[in-house]
Amino acid sequence: MCSRTRTALWIPVLLAGLIAAGGVRAQVAVTGVTLAWTAPGDDSLAGTATRYDLRWSPAPIATLADFAQATPAAGVPVPGVAGTAQSATVTGLMPETAYWFALRTFDEAGNGSALSNVVQATTLASSDVVRPAPIALAFVSSTNTSVTLAWTDVGDDSLTGVSSAVEVRWSTTPINDANWSAAVSVFGEPAPGAPGTPQQMLVDGVDRTRDLWFAARARDDVNRVSGIDSTLPVTHLLDTAPPATPTGLAATVGAARAVQLRWSPNSEPDLAGYLVYRALDPGGPFTQLTSSPVVTSDYLDGGAPDTLAVWYQVSAVDATANESARTAALRVFLRGAGITAWKLRTPFPNPSPTGSSVTLPLDVPPSGPFEAIVEIQDAAGQHVRTLHVAGATPGPYAIAWDGRNDAGRDCAPGVFRAWLRVGDVRQLVRFARKP
Repeated sequence: MCSRTRTALWIPVLLAGLIAAGGVRAQVAVTGVTLAWTAPGDDSLAGTATRYDLRWSPAPIATLADFAQATPAAGVPVPGVAGTAQSATVTGLMPETAYWFALRTFDEAGNGSALSNVVQATTLASSDVVRPAPIALAFVSSTNTSVTLAWTDVGDDSLTGVSSAVEVRWSTTPINDANWSAAVSVFGEPAPGAPGTPQQMLVDGVDRTRDLWFAARARDDVNRVSGIDSTLPVTHLLDTAPPATPTGLAATVGAARAVQLRWSPNSEPDLAGYLVYRALDPGGPFTQLTSSPVVTSDYLDGGAPDTLAVWYQVSAVDATANESARTAALRVFLRGAGITAWKLRTPFPNPSPTGSSVTLPLDVPPSGPFEAIVEIQDAAGQHVRTLHVAGATPGPYAIAWDGRNDAGRDCAPGVFRAWLRVGDVRQLVRFARKP
């Protein structure tokens, strides 16, 4: 049986220091505090809860917001049956330092209890009062994504003994003791050797387009840490590599010659956006339409000129203003708005006199294609003449048939058929020729 409300979870009571309850006693050590409690139930005092969340902080924990900012403890046991005595030890603490501890319990539905009683405990004093000496970092080399650092190990007690660990961090601002916790932690530091042992480390995955600062601290066996000797500045690299040229440029034309451009987005992590250009001729000159990079992979040109066609190009720009090559010029026809497909309309005049031409009106969509075939047949469906349409312009268009067959001879009066063939379009119209 499981509850679905927070109020059903019983609040566990932590025992710390030398406080005892139910025969359970907690212990305080130099670098750790052992905390004990009695397991609550899944539903108030019945059943078994799903998990604990034990946290600690060097500042008081008074609210759930404080709890959320506290450090989660490792090695917390799985909840036992309600009434079970349980405990956990929080390690890695500093000697002679006050800490606050609190616990929450959760059921299988994710419902959490309120905070337990908050316990304050002060770690014991240590006979080891000398912290490690500061570590001085040195720059070795760098790439577009990494920085290699070097240092010599210090001791557990200043320059004596072997320290327990070295921690390296980086930031986009100088690092000091006050802002150390806000810097980015690095993983994979080598194990310390005897004082004077040379060490080297590659820090990968950093943004080399920005100035960076690095610092390191040594830790001894009672978790005393060294001061920060200095923060190592590493100047940004000048990025001269442009992004890739955008791909997939396409366009649609709406009312009042509004052109909607779209293209495939680039994948560069330092991409700033795109620049859009327009020209009245495929050879240019091209005018930049965007005063600053657009961050989306589309652009609406609402001010296209009143002309048959325009050409567009798009380029990509990165955070350091490197611009890619532009796309191939895309021709966009501005006329023919409202025409969505090829269409052959009734020829005129109809009937038309033998010996004169007949006009075959066509609708050409702005998206093309711009080539087609019109086949003239007689009433029986026999082939008479093939008319080729090449380089048609969008909008109303027309071709003429002079009344002759493929051999150049005049055709006799009668009923004729005209077949339009373009892409998947097949359309038939009939017209007559009179003597």
